[in-house]
Amino acid sequence: MAVGAAVVVVSMATPSSSAASYVDKTVRLCTGSSSCGYGLAIDYWYKKGSNSRGVEWVYASKDTKSNKAAYARWLYKKPGGSTHVGKGWRKAKDKGSFVETSWYAGNHKGPRFPKGTVICIHWKGSSKKACATLK
Repeated sequence: MAVGAAVVVVSMATPSSSAASYVDKTVRLCTGSSSCGYGLAIDYWYKKGSNSRGVEWVYASKDTKSNKAAYARWLYKKPGGSTHVGKGWRKAKDKGSFVETSWYAGNHKGPRFPKGTVICIHWKGSSKKACATLK
């Protein structure tokens, strides 16, 4: 994180750079059981005043007691649009009482979506989803 802060300071000193105008956000949520049956986290960024949002990290977790072999994917739905697959099925890693997986594109990289797009995680074999909106 300190490296990122140093880059921002250098960028702020350079008038032609717009790196300082980025806003980085993280949204986290748990749905289902009291112990976070389904977990979702999204790191995204945007330029101040822009309606475009860039998604660089999507994280999925699931409370599991019997099904250790689990696969997840993430989906998106743009405002007024239909649901599409963001990234396909990925096997989750067993962490004991839960499984987890994630998709990472890097610092201010990854797909871009309009403000208000809904990102969901979907676990194979389940109709339940955990969803969050890019603000």
